[in-house]
Amino acid sequence: MNNKLVQVNAILAAVILSLISGPVFAQPSANQLADEMLNKNAQWLSQVETMTMTMQLNEGSLIPEMTTRYVKKTGENGTPYLEIENKDAMEMDFSAMAGSADQMVKLIRGADSITRENLNGVETYRVFVNDRELLQSLDQSEMEMEDMEIVFDRATIWMESGSLHIRQVVMEQTVNTDQEMKMTMNMDGYESYSGYPVPMKMTMKIDGIASQFSEEEIAEARQAMREMEQQLSQMPEAQRQAIERQIKPQMEQFERMLESDEGMTMLMTVTDVRVNQ
Repeated sequence: MNNKLVQVNAILAAVILSLISGPVFAQPSANQLADEMLNKNAQWLSQVETMTMTMQLNEGSLIPEMTTRYVKKTGENGTPYLEIENKDAMEMDFSAMAGSADQMVKLIRGADSITRENLNGVETYRVFVNDRELLQSLDQSEMEMEDMEIVFDRATIWMESGSLHIRQVVMEQTVNTDQEMKMTMNMDGYESYSGYPVPMKMTMKIDGIASQFSEEEIAEARQAMREMEQQLSQMPEAQRQAIERQIKPQMEQFERMLESDEGMTMLMTVTDVRVNQ
């Protein structure tokens, strides 16, 4: 064989090998990624003792802003974490929605696969968990629904490589033994407060929720909407228009959900963050 041809073949083989092997060596193991998350969390909380977050559920809605105050605690293994200061108050647990570090670490260690994936132009680690027992062992009090038996089947988490900011979480569930429901949460607009990253905008979509209602419950919901529309029609024009601007998008979305089960979407925005005050 011609020596030049041998050299060309050797170069091509080296290039192909590097393309194949490069991503494999760059891919972290479950334990490596979990340890990195623990280290990041310790760094994020190194300058934080207390944190107060104010959040608005659905921009322009009638639901008032909700303020939650956290204090830093240390777990049995020395891991710092944020905990609601007043658990008895009606407050929104931001940490549970965004993915608290201790629970996220458990999911990463128990992942079936960790792969690299581009999510909306962002390079991420895709963490897939298919362990029902592990998922059920996590604290899911913020996700529980009254009169529903929920089993968490699978979870997929996309976290930005490098920063490890959580970008998307998908939870697949079985409700009342035979009905499927899926919750998708996207987190955007991260800002840093004393080193702690806060996603300023979160969008949650729940698919399959309409199938959880009986025909009687759907009929009652439609009747309630008709009564609300009648009450609005009897208000002074300026007042009616002001209220409709606030609640009409939610009413229309609820009606579409009942008609086609397209899913219910909620937008949450963080309007204020205060550290060590």
